[in-house]
Amino acid sequence: MKRIATFVAAGCLVGAIAAHAAPRPLIADQSRITFSVKEMGVTVSGRFRRFDATIDLDPAKPETSSAKISVDIASLTTGNADADAIALDEPWLNQHAFANASFVSNAIERSGDDRYTVKGLLTIRGQTRAIVVPLSTAAQADGRLVARGHFTIRRSDFAIGGGEWNESGVVADDVALSFELTLGAPR
Repeated sequence: MKRIATFVAAGCLVGAIAAHAAPRPLIADQSRITFSVKEMGVTVSGRFRRFDATIDLDPAKPETSSAKISVDIASLTTGNADADAIALDEPWLNQHAFANASFVSNAIERSGDDRYTVKGLLTIRGQTRAIVVPLSTAAQADGRLVARGHFTIRRSDFAIGGGEWNESGVVADDVALSFELTLGAPR
């Protein structure tokens, strides 16, 4: 009898761990990643149409949570074909040599009700930098979770741009990024 009780308890523990270990699936058509940068004082905005995210967020134990996001660089759009071609070319994002940008968390901490501080590594154009991303979440009645955040990077940290584009006043070094990721219920 003692063996059966131990087996049942172990089974429940494994089931609980497995239930938590399941990340929430990304609902891509209800999610977005956008950016904006100033060019000669005028804000140029755009978005990435294709990306994937694996997020396992446990509000009760955020330190056990994780996030991984991959962005298809070629999916960049500003609504202007000429601007897109320049942004995807070699001095900028160089889509042929660096097809994806990625973020991988290494620590998630609670910073308030439904708010978190996510630390991790951002890789763009083969350059990796540690960043901190503020994140807020909103639970939906159907079990979905919406995760939102925004942060700023310096394009020079990732070797984005070059030549005349780096001259003072042409294109700002700061690039604002924001995201809204809609995640399904844990599987």
